[in-house]
Amino acid sequence: MSKSGGLAASGSLLSASGHIGNLTQEQTAALTQIKDLVLNIQDKRTLEYAQGFFDDRMYLRFLRARKFVVDAAFQMLVDCIKFRLDFQGVGVDAITMESCKREATAGKSFIHGTDIHGRPIVIVRPRLHDPALTDPQESERYIVFMMEHCRKTLPPHIEQVSLIFDMTGVSRKNMDLKTTKYMVNVLQNYYPESLGSVLIYNSTWLVLGVWKVVKPWLDQVTANKVTFVDDKSMKSFVSENNLLSEYGGKDKYEFSAAEYYGAGPVGVSH
Repeated sequence: MSKSGGLAASGSLLSASGHIGNLTQEQTAALTQIKDLVLNIQDKRTLEYAQGFFDDRMYLRFLRARKFVVDAAFQMLVDCIKFRLDFQGVGVDAITMESCKREATAGKSFIHGTDIHGRPIVIVRPRLHDPALTDPQESERYIVFMMEHCRKTLPPHIEQVSLIFDMTGVSRKNMDLKTTKYMVNVLQNYYPESLGSVLIYNSTWLVLGVWKVVKPWLDQVTANKVTFVDDKSMKSFVSENNLLSEYGGKDKYEFSAAEYYGAGPVGVSH
C-alpha cells in the first residue's frame, strides 16, 4: 500500500462484488482511503464539488473501474470533477434539454423499459443522426445530457443501464466516428461502471465494419458487454413484455418528444 493510498488489487480484494453491502476488508479500506484523499484536495472549488457530488456508491464506481487501486481511482475522480465543472465553459450541471433541444427531440435516443435484470434500457437509433446536419457542440451536449438523464433516473437499487443500438435503416451518411469516440470516452472516463450490456440489433456488413474500428477504443470489460442480437436472441436480455414490438416484443410504445419530456420519472423535469 502506498503512502498516498495506492492499494494493489489482489485475489481476496476482488472476491466480493465491490458494491455497498458486499465489500471485503480491503475494499472497505480502499473506500476509506479515497474519501480521505478527497478531504485533502487543496483546490476549494474541486473539494466543494466532490463533497456535494460523491457518496459511497459513487466512490465505489470509480474504485471498481480501477480495480480498487486507490491512486488510479482518485485520479479518475479528480479528472471527472474537472470535466463536470469545465464542460463547454458552463459545466455539466448547466446542460438541460433546452440546450440540446434539436438533438433531444429528434428521437435519437430515449429510456424505455427494463431488461431482465431490472436495468433501464436506453434505445439508440443512429438512422436519425446525420453528422452533416448536426452541430458538433450540441451533439456533445446531448451525449452528456443523456448520460445525466440516465444517472438521475436510475432507481436507488440499480446502478447500470443497458443500451440497444437499433441499426435498422443505418447507412453511410449516419456514420459518425468522431461523435462515437467522444461518447465512448465520456462514458468510460466520467461515468464508470454505468453500463450493463450493449445490444447491437439488426446489424449489417457496414455496422460490422464500424465495430472493427470502435472495438479497440473500448476497455476489455466494456467490449465484453457488447452482443449482436436479432429478434430471437434479444429475448435473452429483455422479456417479451418489456420489449418493443418492433424488436419482436409486446410493448407498443412509440417515442414522442412532447410526451417523453413531460413523462415524470422517465422524462425530464423542467
